[in-house]
Amino acid sequence: MPKDLGPSLLDNISKKIAQLPGSRTLTASVIVSQPRKSPASVFPYAPSVHDAEVYIQDILALVAEDVHTNKNDPGKKGEASESETPASGPVYVSAVELVLYTLPRTSSAIIYVSKVDSTGQGKRPSPTKALVVALLEHLTSRWFGENVGNGEDETEGNGWNIWIHLFARAQNQYLFPASIEFSGKQVLSDVGLVKWWKGVLDQFTDTISISSPAQASFSRVLRYVTVPGLTPLEVNQILPKRPSDPSSSEWVIGNPYSNTSIMFPMDVTPPCSISQLIPYFPDDPKARLIDEIANTTSRASATVIDEPRRKKRKLNREEKTTGADERGTEEHGETSEAAETSLDFVQTVSAEEFWERMDGRQECRLSTVAFFVVCVDRQSAPLRNPVPSRNESSSPAKRVEVAPGMVKKIATMLDSADFGTIERSMRSTAVVQDAIKALAGGSLEIRTAGPEEGTPAAHNSSEGALLEAFITRCIQVNNPEPAPKVEVVTPPPVVTVLTARKKKKPTST
Repeated sequence: MPKDLGPSLLDNISKKIAQLPGSRTLTASVIVSQPRKSPASVFPYAPSVHDAEVYIQDILALVAEDVHTNKNDPGKKGEASESETPASGPVYVSAVELVLYTLPRTSSAIIYVSKVDSTGQGKRPSPTKALVVALLEHLTSRWFGENVGNGEDETEGNGWNIWIHLFARAQNQYLFPASIEFSGKQVLSDVGLVKWWKGVLDQFTDTISISSPAQASFSRVLRYVTVPGLTPLEVNQILPKRPSDPSSSEWVIGNPYSNTSIMFPMDVTPPCSISQLIPYFPDDPKARLIDEIANTTSRASATVIDEPRRKKRKLNREEKTTGADERGTEEHGETSEAAETSLDFVQTVSAEEFWERMDGRQECRLSTVAFFVVCVDRQSAPLRNPVPSRNESSSPAKRVEVAPGMVKKIATMLDSADFGTIERSMRSTAVVQDAIKALAGGSLEIRTAGPEEGTPAAHNSSEGALLEAFITRCIQVNNPEPAPKVEVVTPPPVVTVLTARKKKKPTST
């Protein structure tokens, strides 16, 4: 890796994955799109939303593992391998899709974890958890760390507020088509997925937290979980318990939209409209409810009935001149009245009422859907002076960005692939990896600050060096094998069977 490029997101992913137990060869790839400005993307119903400064970036991370097949390897469930000829090659085992929203004016960043999936075709444990933690950790600590400027003031400040949003709903497959047909893939239940995500976010918050308060680079970490249709007591029962840790905050069963001590990305604090509090994400149940409130409610309650126009008599030249000002004033009054009548009913719905409506929605009743929100708050307390790690570089984090449409193109190729068997996964993985390697010959930009800077940094590195440093890399894992799980066999309980005593018959005298 070239020395002048500094640490990258791929470096952090490689470091996390290299800590997995066992011996295996993995290939990590991460693609970041160039920022595009879209003010109405995340808060489309907020007042004066078109004056806001919002940038969007797509992030796709993939991990492949080298596997070896033979005729006895499983293919589809209940079937043998397609080919009797042994084959070896990389197959994708994990994938994560993120959408990053940056609001420079309020020094806020929103990370939406869109999709996470695995194929079950590699060794265990799967690198999925390490991949998610590495992504969130690097974005929070390196891209939007404490001393990263917001494009307006380059002096050191309290840093960026980071919001991490995701909703957990168990499905057979998200990013790897036909992967459910592979017998080695284990799909978690609704409750199991909620527990898995809590464990992932706990590991992430533990990673960015420092036991000493004087060394923390943020003032607090707030964690919320909401499961529509379940009471707080029921949610508390399904969440896994762990030993109490004084350095980490507890999970709050509920939502953050009534916490008046938090400054939200649109520079507002509760109580205020949900159009300025609750972000709008693609393929999100909350977004569908916001659309329903904005469209169906406003049409039913804010109907304007136009009166039939009266026929006007012809006016002479003097009447036209004298009545022009009066007509202009009258038309302006009608326009203002119509604007007042066209009410925005999204702004009239409170956060409490919004979540009450979520409880009754069918998509939340058919299965368990959990909404997780993690806020890394750096602006509610005076700036602290964190002590950097010895191994952490003080240079700004740099990243290579591709054209906005390239991430979508790779995702589309992934969506049209087939991961039903290992042989098909090898072919599909090879096609996608070739497309990722071809990105090095396209339009690449290296950035060292936020997306609002707009000026890519100059570089003298070759295409191969950029590819190895920022986009894709082979990782050799050589660690001790994980300890086998010891199943504790409990003896069956001893059952004492009581026999009924027969009553002795009295002897006759």
